[in-house]
Amino acid sequence: MLFNSYAFLLVFLPAAIIAYRFADPYPRLRMPVLIVLSLIFYGYWDVRFLPMLVGSILVNWLAAKYYVATKRGGIVTAAIVANLAALAFFKYLNFFAETFTAFGLPIGPFALALPLGISFFTFHHIMYLVDLRRGKAPAYALDRYAMYVSFFPQAIAGPLARWHEVMHQFGRQVYAPGWQRQFALGITFIVIGLIEKTMLGDPIGRLIDPIYAQARLGAVPDGQSWLALGFMFQILFDFAGYSDVAIGVALLFGVQLPYNFAAPFRASSLQDFWQRWHMTLLSFLRDYLFHPLANARIGRRHRLLQHFAAMIVTMALCGLWHGPSWTYVLWGVIHGSGLVIVSLWRRYGRPLPLLAGWALVVAFALATTPIFRAGSLDAAWHVYRGLALLPSSDLIRVATPIIIAALAAFLLPASQNIAMWLNERPRQLVAAGLALVAVAILIELGDRDAYEFVYFQF
Repeated sequence: MLFNSYAFLLVFLPAAIIAYRFADPYPRLRMPVLIVLSLIFYGYWDVRFLPMLVGSILVNWLAAKYYVATKRGGIVTAAIVANLAALAFFKYLNFFAETFTAFGLPIGPFALALPLGISFFTFHHIMYLVDLRRGKAPAYALDRYAMYVSFFPQAIAGPLARWHEVMHQFGRQVYAPGWQRQFALGITFIVIGLIEKTMLGDPIGRLIDPIYAQARLGAVPDGQSWLALGFMFQILFDFAGYSDVAIGVALLFGVQLPYNFAAPFRASSLQDFWQRWHMTLLSFLRDYLFHPLANARIGRRHRLLQHFAAMIVTMALCGLWHGPSWTYVLWGVIHGSGLVIVSLWRRYGRPLPLLAGWALVVAFALATTPIFRAGSLDAAWHVYRGLALLPSSDLIRVATPIIIAALAAFLLPASQNIAMWLNERPRQLVAAGLALVAVAILIELGDRDAYEFVYFQF
């Protein structure tokens, strides 16, 4: 059930709003109704994996409860290892098998289906368990913990929310005085997210998918490789669009999720870029991976080297998190190395003009795109070789969706700022405009099959 499908927009979401509206006056019903709605939403994708989601919630909650009662840290460690083992089994088993096969030890392949959202709900478990052992997180009742992991707007692809950001919001009354303003803000986020997805991201996908398909077969002709670089704008608006829809839907149920993007292509340095791109994932990696690696005690003489190594390892694992392929790891290592270079430049070099820094960020992000998107080093090489040919005037005209998306990425503020601005005071014209755009999007969705969100594969 895609956020950009009729099944969600015209059936599930209205039904969920009505169901919660009836439960809202009764505090004991609010969370049970939301949990049932979330399990229905998750089970709609593939009911086979519903027991796994429910089982992971029960096992991790019981581990947390046992730790609170006994203070035995080993149970938390075992639970974290079990979570990572489940993720590795479903997502990376064939990756390991292919790697061993490449070194002359043939294993597999294995016919495994990837449970939707496992990369995200695994991290939710880990964030809570680590903070519980650190003494930062309290124990929660089973229903509230289940809501934290399964809440349907974020369960499939985030945003990754810390327990302290959302736990207190679950089950509170939505339809209290002034609820209309929050509801209007939620609808605004949904419409903005659908604009990003259907009007900016999807047209680029339809343009460049055949180019990458050709790259897997051989040379990319006629300067089309330049268009392939536009994938970076596709994934920006695809995932930012998903995140904004998720934020908007959550607001309809009284929950404010964390923001995920902050106009990353307006960044003036690579560090700034990564502070604006998929912010909830990078926040997780920073606090639960980078800081422990960078602050491990190995001696002051190697402190700077340790810091830089932690950067590269963190970004390499960020790449691997995106998918079971060495191309993702390479992409992460390149970005980690870029962050090291930026840190060295800040330490020893002269400050760059903002415009020069911005141009370098854009060039670096686009230049590394084929490694991320192509699926193999051979396909990425075919894309890079194709850059030797400049695009023809006909191709430039075809590139209109990429140009429009690039201008939006360069010039517009973060979508949350736009949503807040539109809701500063009631405007009938704004409401009418959003309604017309929503109708146009529904018509657009009816003309073709829903284009799946890119991050669902991760």
